[in-house]
Amino acid sequence: MKLGEVKGQDRVIEALKRSITANRVAHAYLFEGQDGCGRRTTALALIQALFCKEPVDGEACTTCGHCRKLASGNHPDLHLLTPLPDKRDISIEQIRELQQVLSLRPFEANRKACLIEPAERMNEKSANALLKTLEEPPGHAIIILLTRHADLLLSTIRSRCQQIRFSPLDDDTVVELLLKKGLDATKAALLAPLAEGSMERAAALEAESDGERRQQLLNVLSQASSRQIATIFDSAENLAGGRDETIELFNLLISLLRDLLFITSAGQTGITNRFLLSELAAEAARFSPEGAIKALEHAVETRRAVQGNANPKLAFERFLLGYDRLRKGV
Repeated sequence: MKLGEVKGQDRVIEALKRSITANRVAHAYLFEGQDGCGRRTTALALIQALFCKEPVDGEACTTCGHCRKLASGNHPDLHLLTPLPDKRDISIEQIRELQQVLSLRPFEANRKACLIEPAERMNEKSANALLKTLEEPPGHAIIILLTRHADLLLSTIRSRCQQIRFSPLDDDTVVELLLKKGLDATKAALLAPLAEGSMERAAALEAESDGERRQQLLNVLSQASSRQIATIFDSAENLAGGRDETIELFNLLISLLRDLLFITSAGQTGITNRFLLSELAAEAARFSPEGAIKALEHAVETRRAVQGNANPKLAFERFLLGYDRLRKGV
């Protein structure tokens, strides 16, 4: 794919194209943004432009041998680094193997490239090992780190990369991309606000699993009560999975609580989860605007704790207990 074909990130794309034409491409980039916003697509399009035999104005030709191999995911000079199956972290052994690969000359292209995704999965040892490569990068290598949360990376890692922030996709872009996938216009217009700028979430919504999960979460919120502590523990047991699953759970919760805040303070203006309007209105009736703000802040703080090292199940239990107290105005 050409850089210019990436949708919804015009500012980022123009900056990268200027860097290519001016021959000022950084040796390491940190692409930050939510899943489904185009980070990975942009990274691969950038690499394709750099590998291309006949680039034009910072764009890949898409037809040369390098472009075709990258499009098929079969280029020997592109290396993808992700956690091994059944492992949470990217290990120091993986980083050391990458360092060995990058120290060698490219096989076919004029440089090597590596994508590290998700970069926040590097533990302290593997991150410190990568730091050495970032401090003394091979002249023929480009390293692109993809992350949802740059602040979870070591500050020394961040300072040695050119950091680029990707914005959530606007609703019109999500609709355009859904239409290209063959979705009808009515359903695309309905799903776009719920996707919250993420094509990954839009795909989940299309499969209806995301919408069902939002409904389930709202039901849990409406039933949470410290007088029924067993219900809270059961909810945490059923809904909170691993760390990544629980972070996504809180992303959905924050979307619901943002709507709840809108209802308590501004009526129905700006609501995302309109298919749950009646249920949201019933829950919002239990809150003052101040209480709704505190509930939203409570969810954001709990998500941050889970992104750190908090136990996902216990964090969700504490959230529900705190939510019930806020709903009562305690």
